[in-house]
Amino acid sequence: MAGFGIPGLLWALLYLLAWERPAFAESLGFGRTTFWLLVPGGLLASFTAVVPFAPISNAWLGIDLAGAVFPVLVGLVALERYAPPLFRTAGRYLAVLAGESALLFVVVLPSTAPTLGAWGRDLGVGTPLLEALLVTAGATGVALTVGVIGLRSEVAATRRLAFLVALTSAVLVLTFAGTTAVPNVGIVEGFPYYLLPPLGAGFVAADLAPRLFRDEAAFALPLAFLASTFGVLLGADLLRQPGLYPGEPGLYTIGGAGILDLVYLSGLLALAAAFATYRLRGGSWAPVGAPLPTRSVSPTARLRQGYRFGVQGRLAESLTASAEAARASALQARRLLGAPTTPDGRPWTGMPVPGWVVSDQANLDSVARGGTADGREGFRAWLTARSLVLVGATLGRPRFGSLVDRIVAFGIDFLLLGVPATAVFGEIARATPGGFVGVLSSAGFNAAIYGFVAVAFLYFALSEYAVGTTVGKWVRHLWVSDRELRPVGGFSALVRNVSLVPLLTVEGLGAALLAVELSKGAATGAGTVLGVGVPLGVLAVAGIVGFVTVAAGLLGSIAAIVIALTAERQRIGDLWAATWVVREPMPEAPAPTPGAPPAGAADPPFG
Repeated sequence: MAGFGIPGLLWALLYLLAWERPAFAESLGFGRTTFWLLVPGGLLASFTAVVPFAPISNAWLGIDLAGAVFPVLVGLVALERYAPPLFRTAGRYLAVLAGESALLFVVVLPSTAPTLGAWGRDLGVGTPLLEALLVTAGATGVALTVGVIGLRSEVAATRRLAFLVALTSAVLVLTFAGTTAVPNVGIVEGFPYYLLPPLGAGFVAADLAPRLFRDEAAFALPLAFLASTFGVLLGADLLRQPGLYPGEPGLYTIGGAGILDLVYLSGLLALAAAFATYRLRGGSWAPVGAPLPTRSVSPTARLRQGYRFGVQGRLAESLTASAEAARASALQARRLLGAPTTPDGRPWTGMPVPGWVVSDQANLDSVARGGTADGREGFRAWLTARSLVLVGATLGRPRFGSLVDRIVAFGIDFLLLGVPATAVFGEIARATPGGFVGVLSSAGFNAAIYGFVAVAFLYFALSEYAVGTTVGKWVRHLWVSDRELRPVGGFSALVRNVSLVPLLTVEGLGAALLAVELSKGAATGAGTVLGVGVPLGVLAVAGIVGFVTVAAGLLGSIAAIVIALTAERQRIGDLWAATWVVREPMPEAPAPTPGAPPAGAADPPFG
């Protein structure tokens, strides 16, 4: 039971790292977007989003999004910071691991799954000790070869890659030696033994990093995360997988324990160990690696920061943050409306606003430059900034997709996914022997249900990444962008749509139940509704449709409320990923307020 408290501690570390030291965390690939994907995203996707990709014996093999895909993607983001450029380094790293794994798989397979290799059984190579020796010999040979070549290289990226391969191989060996494949249960390793490889990787990475990276010792953190994640993935889920077959029919999943899976936890454990060692050795909070592009911060976030500074008595910082919030609001409104920037540095010039807005901004900037020791003056400045932020939000709001458009667009995508899925589920149900219960308990049908959730999730994420929209959004002329109106990145697209997983799960279950009922006709006879005889099959279909409607309505209403309450019409996924859903083409800018003085007229700054 002690192991169940580990995820919470690791999430707390990840949160503090991403929020208390955001620049440092972003430079290593563990910023806020990573936190949203691994923590709430992992919780939402656990046990419901699995991609089945291969039938094996009488079962199906799949990969879990939360327990395996998300940690691997985070690892690749960290790899981009650890040894850029990503496309070149990742290809080399994965190619070496693939070759090493193929070699070990050929050697280990006969001893771990004698039914698949008779010669292994005849030779008696089934003992855990001999398996570990075989893996150790193969992995050490590959790792040392790469390591010797890499560490002698004058190219920093090559040295880093060699260190990463060697550390990954060590985790692979220790993980394989400590895990066991139990048919009908899975790949298991007892507590606290599964802590040793990742914690060891974290300590080794942080201890050796200062000698290899010089002034960038913080790269021990992504190094440890990568080595542990991929080492456990290969040492346990790949090399131990054959020992599970043949077993009971079902869906066997890589990373199937979700947030409690070794693949998920090992990277975070290694990250924690490397972080603790790095700080104990006197590591600084300075960002490392190539500078990151500046990210746009919302005006409301700057305004909240100004308020916090004011409450803490940091009046100079409060004034600066307040003035920046007002200017950011004007610049954001310009960006949304397509208005050009002005060379005079006055953000509201030429905008359809009353004159007091331009005057208030000038006075606010002046107060921020001069400073004040009067708390009341600082609070009045903050109130002025708040009014300017509201003006900017009002100007830019027509550019964001309306709640009605968002609902209609999602409804189109919902039908686009649900109708074909119901037909596919129906074909699988008709081809599966047995009745209603028999179909629902079959491995293939359950794999299809899990697969639908994953495929539907990937439909939203990949569509928005590739073309910036989905079919439903395209019909309503809506597009997904970042806060600079640039195309959304792949990682952000995943984070944005992970909040849809519960809703897609409801749709998948509803489509599956409806398909089985229509195919097998499980409900026979008739019932009475308001004194009228109704076939039970009709009642069953109505009940399934009602379940989907009510459940989807409840989940959708949460998203609708958040969209309606946020200034930039963002749902929860948009807030996590810092994305917008905007209209195309550009709406016309609103006209100035009737009776307002012309832009630039001087009004009293505080009313």
